[in-house]
Amino acid sequence: AVAGQDRSAQAHVPAASTIDADSQLAVPQSNGIYLCDLPLTVMEAELRQLLGQYGDLVSIRQADVGLDPAIVAEYTTIDAAEEAQEILNLASLRGKTCRCISVGALEVIRRTMVSGQRLIINNLDPGIEIHGLWEVCSLFGQVLDCKVQCGDDGASRGMGFVHYARLEEAAKAQATLDKMQIGESEVKLRPFRWDDAASFTGTL
Repeated sequence: AVAGQDRSAQAHVPAASTIDADSQLAVPQSNGIYLCDLPLTVMEAELRQLLGQYGDLVSIRQADVGLDPAIVAEYTTIDAAEEAQEILNLASLRGKTCRCISVGALEVIRRTMVSGQRLIINNLDPGIEIHGLWEVCSLFGQVLDCKVQCGDDGASRGMGFVHYARLEEAAKAQATLDKMQIGESEVKLRPFRWDDAASFTGTL
């Protein structure tokens, strides 16, 4: 697929306004962020300079995710962490799209990995990038994390996942998107299982 190409869903999906306001799950506030899908060559000094733009740092440490570069950074204030998360999530660092999740959201994710709130998305059109997938998935509720898995060459492997804050939102997304044509492919959705973890990088 051509870099930057991102096909939109070619089927009707509910408007964002159809989601009830009370469907959003309160994620614990935190002064920490988890930054993953980093370039292999990124240096700690570079990350400190980048993260320091949003506030004073307490610490930066490597996250234990195997060979994939990822860090957990702690700020002195919650506001600084929230600003960093909002700006850095899906930002490009040395040409690679990073994911940035608050530590509060990460706690929710860890507790609900196999609850049905994380969905595996198979048969993705190779032209669909993470920004487009996140946007489509967000129509059904609060997305805590979303990913299109890519190979070493940066090309999509045709699979991804989305993790919702509430089970009801995940169920709505699965019911609507399963077997829907998005781009040039008919996607298939199912709940995440523990043995799926080996298929994705940048996940705890």
